[in-house]
Amino acid sequence: MAVNASLRTRLLLLFVSLFLVVGTGTLVTIERTLSGDLLTSLDARLTAQGRAVAAWLEGAGHPERLAPRLSQVTRARLTIIAKDGLIEGDSRDPALTGRPVGDAPEVAHARRGEVGRATRRLGAGKALSYLVAVPTDEGRVVRLAVPLADVQATRKRMRNRLLAGSAIGFVGALLLSFFFIRAVVRPLQSMTRSAERLAQGDYDVRAPVDAGGELGVLARAFAHLGNEVKARVGQLTEQRDLLSTVISGLIEGVMVIDQQGQAVLVNDAARPLVGADIPEALQPLVASAQGGHAADAELELRGRAVRASARPLPQGALIVLYDVTQLRALEAVRREFLSNAAHELRTPITAISGYAETLLAAPIEDPETTREFLEIIHRNANRIAHLVSDLLVLDGLEARASVIAERTSVALAKVVQDAAANVRAFAPQAEVTIDIAEDLAVLGTRDGLDHVVQNLLDNAVKYGGSPVVVAARRLLVAGKERVQLTVTDRGPGIPQDQQVRIFERFYRLDTGRSRDRGGSGLGLAIVQSQVRAMGGEVWVESQPGQGARFCVELDAAAPLASPEA
Repeated sequence: MAVNASLRTRLLLLFVSLFLVVGTGTLVTIERTLSGDLLTSLDARLTAQGRAVAAWLEGAGHPERLAPRLSQVTRARLTIIAKDGLIEGDSRDPALTGRPVGDAPEVAHARRGEVGRATRRLGAGKALSYLVAVPTDEGRVVRLAVPLADVQATRKRMRNRLLAGSAIGFVGALLLSFFFIRAVVRPLQSMTRSAERLAQGDYDVRAPVDAGGELGVLARAFAHLGNEVKARVGQLTEQRDLLSTVISGLIEGVMVIDQQGQAVLVNDAARPLVGADIPEALQPLVASAQGGHAADAELELRGRAVRASARPLPQGALIVLYDVTQLRALEAVRREFLSNAAHELRTPITAISGYAETLLAAPIEDPETTREFLEIIHRNANRIAHLVSDLLVLDGLEARASVIAERTSVALAKVVQDAAANVRAFAPQAEVTIDIAEDLAVLGTRDGLDHVVQNLLDNAVKYGGSPVVVAARRLLVAGKERVQLTVTDRGPGIPQDQQVRIFERFYRLDTGRSRDRGGSGLGLAIVQSQVRAMGGEVWVESQPGQGARFCVELDAAAPLASPEA
């Protein structure tokens, strides 16, 4: 409130100064005007009396006797001066009769036929007097003198009265000024507090109820301004929050760079790609956008493939980052898949084509040779058929978004027993041990479980060798009942660095060995897709030279009342 107090003080000082200047000027003017009026009135009286005395003295004798009498009539000191400059009579001092009047300027003016006037002391120690000298027709000069003490006393009384009145007026004006200033400053104080609240973000401003006139209009306008600012700030805040939410929710990375090259906005998607500072790889794009030119480039940021687009802004640059790492990986997988598929199909097709051309080129008389060629053609045709079948199964699994809702309770022991019987049909020497309770059931589909168990057993027998142990047990995972199925072999095992890739399409540990045994490289990919479609997980545990164990974990179903037929 120091500003308001200062304003009150300045206004009060201004009013006091104005009153003092005006009052002093008025007092001086009145005092001087009244003094002049008193002297003018005195001069007029003395001049008229002097002329009357001059007229009465014409032809009269004994001026020394007449002077005291006429002085009583005029109530002024009367001096009659002869034509030769000698005093003929003086009402105050008869001893002056016959003496020269001396160098009196008012007498000199009167001798020239004018009315002479002067203010001086008549004699040493005498009071200040006002003198008027009037000429007569006979050459005499009649001089009247009146002390100015009465005039000065009147001026003093008038001055004292004016000072007293001025003091009363000053006190009254001071009080009026105080109330007036208070009435003016109080609304200003309220508006000042409102301005401080506005500056602090509090926009609920009310107009002072005691403000009137122009200040009231200003106060109400100020309150309206506060409401308008509140509404505008609210709108801007909503727009800012909406924009922030939109930018934060974008899957594309968004950065705003100012003119100094500092990042003033980085959304959540861009932060993992750029970190705390702008990467060096982005600097050319930023410089181009700051120069007013759009720029695009694909580059690597923190190990990720990123498509960056830079666009100029009025005060900086906008950088949009598209993480294309997964897209590039999918493109690589697609290229690898096409290459693998073409490679897998090329060998059997080449064999079929070659043997077919041999049979067509010339007749072969040896039936055994012809049968051998036809068996090779048939075997390679079956190989192509199995490959195409596996691809169709895999494509069908990945084409469906989810099949978890189709799950039913399936007896796991029955599925494993059927798969083991199929394995023994083509590998009678295979030893498969089953350790699964007859009432153990999982949530899934019978076809899906057949694919999973059959592929795992086929792989274990073909590549791991006997004996193969298939076991299952119920366990609790994160408060949920699950069933874990394991298929364990005693084969050469899987190297640690290749365990993460064995579920990829066409991936083989030993390419030649897999083809010789009829493998397409899609079995484990089908297993993984089937397990995920049933809401489960699959992984492998293995050490080189110690065999491999494939684990499948599915949701448990209620125990069966009796084994599935």
